Amino acid sequence: MRVVVNKEGTFAYTPSGAGAIIKLNASFRGTSSAKGADAPGAAATTPVVKAMGDEIASWGEDNLFPQNVMKDVEKSEVLSDTLTWKAKAWYGSGVVYGYVELDDQGNEKFIRKRMPEVEEFLKRSNINRYALEALTDISFFANAFPEFILSKNRKKIVMLTAQDAVFCRFSKPKTNGVINYCYINANWDNGANITDEYTTRVSVIDPYFDPVESLRARTDDFKYIYPINVPSPGKAEYQLASWNAVRKTGWLDVAKAIPEFKKQLFKNQLSVKYLIEVHYAYWEWKYGDWSAKPVEERQKIIAEELDFFNSVMAGTEGAGKSIIATTVRNPNTGEDIPAFKVTAIDDKIKDGIYIEDSQEAASYIYTAVGVAPTLRGVSPGKGMGAGSGSDARVAFNNFVSTSRFEQDLVLEPLNLIRDYNGWDPELQFRFQNPLIMTLDKGKQVQQETA
Repeated sequence: MRVVVNKEGTFAYTPSGAGAIIKLNASFRGTSSAKGADAPGAAATTPVVKAMGDEIASWGEDNLFPQNVMKDVEKSEVLSDTLTWKAKAWYGSGVVYGYVELDDQGNEKFIRKRMPEVEEFLKRSNINRYALEALTDISFFANAFPEFILSKNRKKIVMLTAQDAVFCRFSKPKTNGVINYCYINANWDNGANITDEYTTRVSVIDPYFDPVESLRARTDDFKYIYPINVPSPGKAEYQLASWNAVRKTGWLDVAKAIPEFKKQLFKNQLSVKYLIEVHYAYWEWKYGDWSAKPVEERQKIIAEELDFFNSVMAGTEGAGKSIIATTVRNPNTGEDIPAFKVTAIDDKIKDGIYIEDSQEAASYIYTAVGVAPTLRGVSPGKGMGAGSGSDARVAFNNFVSTSRFEQDLVLEPLNLIRDYNGWDPELQFRFQNPLIMTLDKGKQVQQETA
């Protein structure tokens, strides 16, 4: 039996027979690693979550967690737009590559280069589309599913793409905690399963255990999923985006309910501006035989009186007209009583009902997503202002400076490709971030590579 072993002696692969990758937990250099005496004495621990059911590791109780998330997101313009904005802000001015040099003070200086092989790869992969798609999945779900395509001779990775997270499901991890496959299908919400004709099974690379050498040792496929995610405590196969808390607390429900309520209010409210109350004695005073008149005649008289009020009080057409304030005498007490009482109806829509509640719900959504409201052109509170330019500048620069992990995560597959393809190991990939500068710097935007 032929056995392929990586150069560090940490993994072996048996192409025939079981076709297994074996974690040797050993080294060809005794207690030393390929770079010295710092080799681990044991393999890293991988926890295994026991699950019931078929081959698929369910994403959510019904295996439709990402589909359910999108249903909620699509009903909230604040959440949908802010999650999309977050991905675009991470993307900045796109992916660049080059080398890092240090000045005399130890500060990094990023020097961009152009290499024909790298340029060809990035063009073939449409790298900017890959980057934004992966960042979007990280923003929405904290999980993304980059896919490598190998050349026919397996010596090079020739393409990188991002599978839509909504359509991806892992196989259940085996007893060693390793996930072997990713199943891709756009119809999970229509009862799809692993035997479905539209399901594609793609092998998964474990990103934690020497992925370059593991990939070199494998001959089972020509494409592989390299899963990336933002860690969340207590989660195994699928991580949970921190903003999902707003779905549990109820604030997202509040944000969705308010526009629906106001929509129904606009649709169903009576367009009544005045309540006119007519004293019963008025009819007897004006029409002496009121009580003796047939119902139909009394209804006709009332309608004519209402038309008269409308003609006098309707908008600008009633301007300059006079109304006689008629009084009638109560026959029992001799008291003069106003014949008419006119009360203006309070227009709740005109007063902006629930505006403050809507703002509060939006504020909680911004907090959950981790985006300052001023960056979306609003400032919580009654003023509904956008804040000062200084506020936005500081908030944006703070956002960019705390986004390095998410950016590095999406670039991680490119580092693997660099090493697998034999490119210069000193080559680095970065996102070019625009930083908003103050006017006294001479320009308002400065490009910085993260």
